Amino acid sequence: MSWQATITVLVGLVVGVPQGVAAGWLWLVFADQLSVVARPTIPVALIAALVVAPVLLANAVAGVPAALAGRTPAAAVLRSE
Repeated sequence: MSWQATITVLVGLVVGVPQGVAAGWLWLVFADQLSVVARPTIPVALIAALVVAPVLLANAVAGVPAALAGRTPAAAVLRSE
């Protein structure tokens, strides 16, 4: 069921990353009103790493219960109910 973990993380990233970039640009507007020198930068390599790492982590965490569930005989589980 690691596809469920992947989809959950990707939905969060699709929503979160653009919000983070937008918040950075809003900070730029706010800083400009305060006469603070701010240089907008979007660290593409860091954003790429922060996209890949959660997907890998979610799949690693989801893999443990999936492996345990895969080794459980269905007959034994159904018999106990």
